[in-house]
Amino acid sequence: MTREQLRATPVHPARLARIGVVGTGHGVGTTTVAAAIAAGMRASGVRVGTLKPISCGSVADAERLRAATGSTDPLELVSPVRFADPLAPLVAARRARTMVDIGALDHAFGMMSATRGAVIVDATGPLLTPITESESFATLFARWQLGVVLVAPNARDAVGSVLAAVSVARSHALALQAVVLTTLAPAPAFGTGAERTNQAVLKELLRTVPVVALPHTPSPGDPGALAALAREFATRATLTRPA
Repeated sequence: MTREQLRATPVHPARLARIGVVGTGHGVGTTTVAAAIAAGMRASGVRVGTLKPISCGSVADAERLRAATGSTDPLELVSPVRFADPLAPLVAARRARTMVDIGALDHAFGMMSATRGAVIVDATGPLLTPITESESFATLFARWQLGVVLVAPNARDAVGSVLAAVSVARSHALALQAVVLTTLAPAPAFGTGAERTNQAVLKELLRTVPVVALPHTPSPGDPGALAALAREFATRATLTRPA
């Protein structure tokens, strides 16, 4: 797709839903949540674009995100910066004897935003994960004016890790749209005490922020499973557009 084609039918920025999905750690299900949000928006008739701005170790997450939107966007647009090592972007870039091209990230976001009703951005690591010596996902999300969906595993330390991440988000003037508690493995019949109480405690402490607990899905890449997660999310959380 050419730059001219992307600019052909621009979307006014005030109408663009900009959502950044970020975890409290690695492997907590951010891509599954991002893909579910994208699939849900697509099902409601919104033209959605997805970004995995930096892929480290694999482009599988970027490919899953693209599949959730049903688009044919080139991988170079969905994931403009890619490294071989599964490390923090700053470290992976140093291992590759280069640095993250921030201009390339901004360009991809601008191109994706030009014709979409929503853009979903999937971070590589927590908010403070370094991209360069002076840039993190927190500063990148702030510059792109993304509302934050925070993902954490529904486990014993969920409340503390979520509150720490919320503090980081607020220190960067990021609007918290929702907290999603993911179930990474099949739970016992009655669950643990933490699994049963985390959602209620976080709702109490965060007050106006939706807190969603998603069930375990054995096939996170399956379109049917994503659709089910999207419906679950859509019924319990409203993702607003930034002012």
